[in-house]
Amino acid sequence: MYLRRRGPGYEMYTPVVTEELWEGLGMSVLVALSSWALWAGHNARCHLTDTSGCLLGWPDHYHTPMLDALWLATIAWYMQSSVKHWFGLGRVQGLDTALHHAFSLTLLALGYSLELLRVGLLAHWLFSASAPLLSASKLLHCLAAPALVKKPLFVVYALAVLATRVLLVPLLLLQCTLRDVWRVPLSRPAAYTANGFLLLLYGISLFWFGRLIGIWVTGKLDGRPQMVMTAEVQRWRKHQ
Repeated sequence: MYLRRRGPGYEMYTPVVTEELWEGLGMSVLVALSSWALWAGHNARCHLTDTSGCLLGWPDHYHTPMLDALWLATIAWYMQSSVKHWFGLGRVQGLDTALHHAFSLTLLALGYSLELLRVGLLAHWLFSASAPLLSASKLLHCLAAPALVKKPLFVVYALAVLATRVLLVPLLLLQCTLRDVWRVPLSRPAAYTANGFLLLLYGISLFWFGRLIGIWVTGKLDGRPQMVMTAEVQRWRKHQ
């Protein structure tokens, strides 16, 4: 109803708003639980200030039931995010998003099957900590929120991406996985595969951060949502 009152064109964003609310809520829960697991001791010696226990000592790592349940919930969440549009739920994903979900699911499945839960939890937190801010930023833009509201949130989101996905992944995560993975009895094919997919995810993160810079530089945040002004909206108006 709110979007309809905004005027012609805004109502077309109803599916987008609905999906972003769902994605934002789900990722907020996962990020909150992951943050709690990292700092409450469920991920012993594998967190932002100490990565010494992420891989060393494997495969004799002890995993709490909480950590195991969190992994299963995360895998289930990414599975529904990847396939829901096949059942008519949500939008069709872009190639970059589809690849991101595919790479993430592969790493989650590999990590769970090999019981690399500690380093996997840290990796997932780094790659997903900014996701709730992304959904919030998209929602504000679709709802045509004032620039004084949506611009600061966009900046906070971009800084979160810069800190976690762009800087901490190579400085903290990749330094650990590329170094310590050879000090544990993990098969070389598994080690190469895991690091390869981590590097692919990092490449997507760099691509997305570049897009954020482009959005800010080109001033797209100052305009109205794209669908409001497209020819598709004009055709939609004629049928009302």
